[in-house]
Amino acid sequence: MRPITTLARPFVAAPYIITGLETLRDPRPRAEQVAPTVKPIADRLDWLPTKDPVTLVRIEGAIGLGTGVLLLTGKFRRMTTFLLAAQLVPSLATEHRYWTEDDPERRESERSHLLKNASLFGALLMVATEPRRNSGALRRKAHEAALETRVLRRETAAELKNARREAKHQIKEARREGGRKAARSARTAAKAAAKSRSRSAAQSAKAASKSAKAASKDAVKGASKGAAKGAAKGAAVSKAQAAKVAHAAKGIKRSS
Repeated sequence: MRPITTLARPFVAAPYIITGLETLRDPRPRAEQVAPTVKPIADRLDWLPTKDPVTLVRIEGAIGLGTGVLLLTGKFRRMTTFLLAAQLVPSLATEHRYWTEDDPERRESERSHLLKNASLFGALLMVATEPRRNSGALRRKAHEAALETRVLRRETAAELKNARREAKHQIKEARREGGRKAARSARTAAKAAAKSRSRSAAQSAKAASKSAKAASKDAVKGASKGAAKGAAKGAAVSKAQAAKVAHAAKGIKRSS
């Protein structure tokens, strides 16, 4: 339907654009035509900016030109059709009064123009008040999108809560694991210190035992050396005494 609508817009907008341009160029003929009907109505309406029929006709022409251009471009379609339909009301009320014509041909022509304007007015009202076909679908989609957004928000909030809980749990576990690791490292350090101390004590004991053995060996060697020296001296003394006794015995023998 969109190509047909695009094709139909220029045909509907062309009469309004042409009539608006002609009215802006020379508003007097139309003002003279509508003045007998517009003048009494304008005098009763105090909110109108002016009561001059020429100025009112120019304002109508400017509105017709603007709405025709908007309809041609396809912008603000609903508002434009309302304005065009409202613009036809003065024409229906003041123009093409066929019942005042005495000439049958003139009367027939005016009546046909009035019927055309009335049909155009009805068509514009139908277009302006026609509901959009996709309005229900759009509302449903909007409602579904809103529901999906709510569900996503709830899911996101739940996931965020779970993530926070998991993070707190991981922090607690990390702290516990860190304490355990610290205790393990302290235990290993204490064990290493005890092992080093036991090793140093064993090494010192070994060194002390070695020094004691060396001292005992030296003492034994010194004692054996002293005893040998004493025995040698005693033997030498005994030998000297024996020599003296033998020498005395030899002197006694010689004297006898």
